[in-house]
Amino acid sequence: MSIFEPGKPDDMNFIEKIAENMGKGFGVCDSAGRAVYPVSETVIEVPEDDGGVVTGGGRLFYALRAEGRDLWFYDDVPEGGKQAIDGAARALKLAAVFFTENMTASSSGRNEFFRQLLLGGKDSVPQGDFTVKTRKNVPASEYTVLLATLARKKKTDDRERDDRIEDVSSLLEYAFPEKDGFVTVRVRSDACAVIVPLSEEMQFENAVEAAESVIDTVRTELAIDITVSVGCRVKLLRSIDTSYKTAERALLIGEAFDVESVVYSYDNLGVARVLYGQKRDVCESYLREVFGSSFFENCLRVQEGETRSEGDDELLFTIKMYLKLNQNVTETAKALFVHRNTLNYRIEKFNKLTGLDCTSFEDGLRISIGFMLVNYLESQQPQTDDAPPEKRTAREVSAKQKKQANKR
Repeated sequence: MSIFEPGKPDDMNFIEKIAENMGKGFGVCDSAGRAVYPVSETVIEVPEDDGGVVTGGGRLFYALRAEGRDLWFYDDVPEGGKQAIDGAARALKLAAVFFTENMTASSSGRNEFFRQLLLGGKDSVPQGDFTVKTRKNVPASEYTVLLATLARKKKTDDRERDDRIEDVSSLLEYAFPEKDGFVTVRVRSDACAVIVPLSEEMQFENAVEAAESVIDTVRTELAIDITVSVGCRVKLLRSIDTSYKTAERALLIGEAFDVESVVYSYDNLGVARVLYGQKRDVCESYLREVFGSSFFENCLRVQEGETRSEGDDELLFTIKMYLKLNQNVTETAKALFVHRNTLNYRIEKFNKLTGLDCTSFEDGLRISIGFMLVNYLESQQPQTDDAPPEKRTAREVSAKQKKQANKR
């Protein structure tokens, strides 16, 4: 039976193959002594010492760890003296080696299968019944992908990046266990994905909440900054590459438009999904139309190597906050720690410079879309804090000169 079909777990297949060549007393239990094979309610008293083959309670025990599972292989102590016991110990060790190597190979093959399925689609993998079992051993109703990516703000070398994403992958495997149907796959040098089977127990909203929890855990426990995006829902696992692609797109859109969300969910990006991918000249044309050419050129537009003046930044941030807080003057003044009169003055100044009325719903909507496009254009042309003085904009220098003049 393929490991990609619901049914008996792959580790049990390997254990049963081993049992065929071992004695009647052969068995497997977990670190707490709970029987794994043969399945029963019996609790085995396992030794405290886990170094090599040890004896206890008339049994030989050998501890191993394979694919994150702590197990004890055991067998009855044979009759025949030291020679027979040594032979049985060697057989137990060989059984453990067989199990570990096959589980590792099986896991590697499984991960590569799903990696290819995510990146290349169903035509890039062997054909078959693409399903995974959920906790209740029933096929999922839908699937989605969580994509965890290392934050791109900090530059790291290849080795450090590998170590960090490996730590993130291990935590994701713990948070989304394979036994419940989740599949964690490293897809890039800076990213890993989790295939999430959706069911009554794990609905799409639960997956997003789980992603938010993972971000908090990674940041607090590992001190690693990650971004998580969620793809669309698909009915069949064979179409999971569609969800992966939309998770990647959600990441790009969320960062490009500076979407205020802990997790970028493709299904919840709204108008940003429509705006993403628009050509620069189309975006600039809209900005000129809404704000006027003068305000666009002197206050909004930022060329490569330029920075916006302090005054312009303050004005734009004020209006963004005002629109974000539903054009509520009291709440905006509190959020900005300014007097209402100061806020009203900035609103009037913005309206005068643009010919708009940001207090109206219609103009407020147009302005909000405009600000999204500004973020988008700036994300396509990243700015640096250490831009050389000769590349500063004329308006920035002018603003500083005016500030110095006012002081005098």
